[in-house]
Amino acid sequence: MKQLPILNPTSYKYKKLNFFDGIELLEANNEVEYFPFHKHDSFCISLITSGTEVLENREDKFLIPSYAISITQVNEAHKNYSLCEYGYSYKTIYVNQELITYLNNGKKINRLNRIIYDVHLFNALFSLFEKQTNVKHFEENLKKICFYNENHTKEKVVRFSTDVLDNLIEKDIQKKINIELLANKFYLSKYHFIREFKKQTGITPQNYITLFKLQKAKRSLSHNHSIKDTAYDNGFYDLSHFSNTFKRFYGVTPSQFLKAINNSNIIQAK
Repeated sequence: MKQLPILNPTSYKYKKLNFFDGIELLEANNEVEYFPFHKHDSFCISLITSGTEVLENREDKFLIPSYAISITQVNEAHKNYSLCEYGYSYKTIYVNQELITYLNNGKKINRLNRIIYDVHLFNALFSLFEKQTNVKHFEENLKKICFYNENHTKEKVVRFSTDVLDNLIEKDIQKKINIELLANKFYLSKYHFIREFKKQTGITPQNYITLFKLQKAKRSLSHNHSIKDTAYDNGFYDLSHFSNTFKRFYGVTPSQFLKAINNSNIIQAK
């Protein structure tokens, strides 16, 4: 796709608190930078506040939409970037392993769950970025992350290609796919399939289907198709739902995206 004009410039806020050995907080809005593989000697606990993060390690790629919590493990080689060219926004807390152990009543935690969907925890951690944050408030809310200690059992990891799902969606993009029937294709129960799919991709099968449709919708908009026709052609029968869903995953509304496309065409025509 051709380079589109920036809607909002990237901005960062960084601060180091005067407790817990100077714990660090970073806020980024509309980040579009692409960082190569790197490591941190701490857990990176990121609240995705707008758009969708793509998190890659040496083995897998995960999608973390807004209002979810993204976890990068201690000393994990990884890279992060935005799913959409307009960037994504997040708030990250860098927490060393010793502090997590302390908050977990002295029991060492080597890994946290990769992606956490918990609105109450999201809001609790979000509150730690307020100006009035103190050590007691910080400790009480950060302690809640310890509940998501990854259980290291040697259960078999189910691997499956998303090509099957892609082909089903493409076959009739306006049709609602039955997740239970889809799970049967992989000889799994519905809930086992959903759980394993989230482990492999970071999102639920339903969100994957939604994102597949949104990516086709974004391509249609980039060819100057109307929002109404684009929504209908890709299985969205409610324009408000289409707009809200588009913004959740991409950080901008379809109207903002289409306006940027039109502005780009005007600039190139001059």
